[in-house]
Amino acid sequence: MRGKTMVAKVAKQEIALNLPRRPTTVERYLKIVKFALGRDRDVEAVAKHFGCSPATVLNAIRAFGVTYDQVRRRRTLPQLKVAEEYIKLERRLSERDQKIIEMYNSPEAPTLEQIGRAFGLTRQRVHQILKKAKALGVKLVERKTPPEGHWIERCQLCKRLLQLQEEEPLLTRRQIAARLDIPIWVVHWHLNRLKARGLVKRHFGYFRSERLIEAIKLYNSDPEVSAWKLGRMLGYKNLPGIFCELEKRGLGYLLRPRRQRSAGRRRTSQAGTVIDAKQAFRQRREGKR
Repeated sequence: MRGKTMVAKVAKQEIALNLPRRPTTVERYLKIVKFALGRDRDVEAVAKHFGCSPATVLNAIRAFGVTYDQVRRRRTLPQLKVAEEYIKLERRLSERDQKIIEMYNSPEAPTLEQIGRAFGLTRQRVHQILKKAKALGVKLVERKTPPEGHWIERCQLCKRLLQLQEEEPLLTRRQIAARLDIPIWVVHWHLNRLKARGLVKRHFGYFRSERLIEAIKLYNSDPEVSAWKLGRMLGYKNLPGIFCELEKRGLGYLLRPRRQRSAGRRRTSQAGTVIDAKQAFRQRREGKR
């Protein structure tokens, strides 16, 4: 990993410091150098004290532009002040980090994924920024989940969810959160409790794709449209395969019944009755005999 080159003036001389980019690594190097300053100890003894390899100790000392013998002779190093200032600068929150914290503490209570999309970051990176801010003493809003012993019969939000299910049974959880104007994590919590009690149907809040819900509605409304044609219209490569997967998961009741295909080609006999190809072949073979 490349370090950050800095210049420190020591006794009217400029010494280049090749410090690591991570402040935590710089802090570790500082502890190693301070422990070895002015003490007649071997590299192995210092490495054993910090639980690292001797190469790590030598890298820490080289990062400050000195040798191990110089560290053992001196009691102070001006380079250490430069490293401490560097840590303070790196530990300050940038403007982007401050905006992320403001968005996290807002009354809308967005999720980490929503914050990441707004700033072009991943969910894990947003979590790291919040963890760093908390370590620096920044106050973050504690998002407490509802109590475990809440009564569904008395919960107004659960009643609104049950009413919404009767009005529109096919909705994603994001759509439910938008309709009720509540955070999505609250929808997750209450829906899981309702489904555990069997008060909500399985498909309510099950799908994540609004386009798939639209495909199911169009497929059920027009019996003449096949799943393949509908998939081509909506941009699906294999919509029939998706419908088959829904049937395997026990959600086939959401789809209209398919047309039953015959086992073979249909033919009409001389008497006018409909017979299949196998039966016609048997009749011809018996007639030749």
